[in-house]
Amino acid sequence: MDSSELSDVAWELAEHGRATLTIAELNVVFVRLGVGEYCEAIEILLKALVRAAGPLLPSELLARLTRLQQVGYFDQEVVHVLSMVARLQDSLGSSR
Repeated sequence: MDSSELSDVAWELAEHGRATLTIAELNVVFVRLGVGEYCEAIEILLKALVRAAGPLLPSELLARLTRLQQVGYFDQEVVHVLSMVARLQDSLGSSR
């Protein structure tokens, strides 16, 4: 897996989660994406998803994020927030 996968996932996550972002967060995310700071953008997006309690991530996107975590792209904060998203997915998925 290379950094193009990180870029693709970050952009896909941005499109999926943009409605959960404040205007300020939206601006920061797209600046981060534009300059190649994908992990920082992913962190902001994941935190917004947790805060908004959704929307659910498509299973393929969650799997891609998990693979990126496993190969060491993310720092501890992103790993922690990703685990919160996964738990949220489990709880929302089981209530539907």
